[in-house]
Amino acid sequence: MKIYFLSSQLCSLTLNGVYFGITDRFERFVDVDLRDRIFAQFSPQGAHPIGFFLTEALREVPPEGCEIYLVKDGIAVYARDFPPNDFTLRPIAQARDKNFIATVFSQGQLQLSLESEKGFFVSTLPPSFQTCSIYFYSELCLLEGKNTLALYTKEGKCLLLEDFLDYSVENNELSATLPLSEQLGRVAKCRWELTPDECKQTAFSLVQTRSTNGGMGEDELAAELLPYAFFESVLIGAKISEFLSDELQSSADALVDFLGDFTAVIPTNEAQVCGLLRKKAERLYEVAYFKVELSNGKILDITEEV
Repeated sequence: MKIYFLSSQLCSLTLNGVYFGITDRFERFVDVDLRDRIFAQFSPQGAHPIGFFLTEALREVPPEGCEIYLVKDGIAVYARDFPPNDFTLRPIAQARDKNFIATVFSQGQLQLSLESEKGFFVSTLPPSFQTCSIYFYSELCLLEGKNTLALYTKEGKCLLLEDFLDYSVENNELSATLPLSEQLGRVAKCRWELTPDECKQTAFSLVQTRSTNGGMGEDELAAELLPYAFFESVLIGAKISEFLSDELQSSADALVDFLGDFTAVIPTNEAQVCGLLRKKAERLYEVAYFKVELSNGKILDITEEV
């Protein structure tokens, strides 16, 4: 079985004490037999390691500090929360907007404190905010870290946490370019409307930054991106009629019900196949794969791959 390894920060990965390589947010994998009970350990700089046995239990109980993703050809392990080894209080950034104060600091974990007339709230941040800037828009707190954006309300609720390539805010609208697949050369152009307690996605479009077959024309390019754009449109609740053939127009609602609830769209090496991420339990996810049949730039049929 393939086990994919990812981590929220740069780590040295060992398997049964033997160095395997470096992990980060791009997956590395190894074929293993889970009956062998191999011990895997992620060792970061500046924090304690995360270690666990590779067994069938991964399918049901994620190791502490990890997220588990059940994918078509194996299991993906994402080491996310590493136990800190330094509890020194270190302020990183602070900003104020009238009576709204935001402070990013490190004390064991990287944290954000928010203080306003709504109360005092503390949230844990990912390592990408070790250096960051703080801004305020429409009574929301925006954090800009290393290639990562986050939006918080005055009540400490995280409305958005995304990697980004570039972004701008104008007239209480956030526009950003998000990386989707380095391997396939795809990015997303997205826009959100900002209100004091909501960040509502209002636009999503795909861009192919490089050719994947050595010479695509515009029609071929649109066909390659269409399945991903369709599933993202379903996810954000946008209109999907423009993607559907005449035969499917009357079945749009049934099609959405057929896809079910999912939290993210995952591209694959096949343009017509996308993975839909579904949450099974705390820190445990599974990916369902759907194949799109196209004709003349429209969707004729969608089937689930098992």
